[in-house]
Amino acid sequence: MKTLFLTVALTFSAGVAANTTAESTDMIGDQSMVVSAPVDMKAVMKEMRLEYKLGERATSIEDMNQVVTKLESLIDQLKQGEYTPEKQAMYQEGFNKLSVSVALVKTELDAGDLEKAQAALEQVDELRVEYHKKRNPSIWSKIFG
Repeated sequence: MKTLFLTVALTFSAGVAANTTAESTDMIGDQSMVVSAPVDMKAVMKEMRLEYKLGERATSIEDMNQVVTKLESLIDQLKQGEYTPEKQAMYQEGFNKLSVSVALVKTELDAGDLEKAQAALEQVDELRVEYHKKRNPSIWSKIFG
């Protein structure tokens, strides 16, 4: 009897473990709602930095288009994240400015001008510097404003 109970318990546990996913679903009527995991901002920012570097080194419009597409995707990931209430507005403002800058790069690429697109890409780095300062202000800026 003990053996049968243990076998059933282990089988049930294995079945539950096999049906576990990283995303949880909640059935509402005929629709399912997927609850996403929190965004790993640090990892996404590192990816953005890599894409920025690839954009700086791009030698063709096709290469640069791939960079822009990836940057747009990463920015969309960041926009969907949930952040602390005191920084939520600042982050969303920064993500929106990034979207505008990347759209400008895309416009230059559509016009066929790789050099202007790379120059427009520099705004992305300027925004990085600006918002990193806002996110982690120095002790001196806290003291002296």
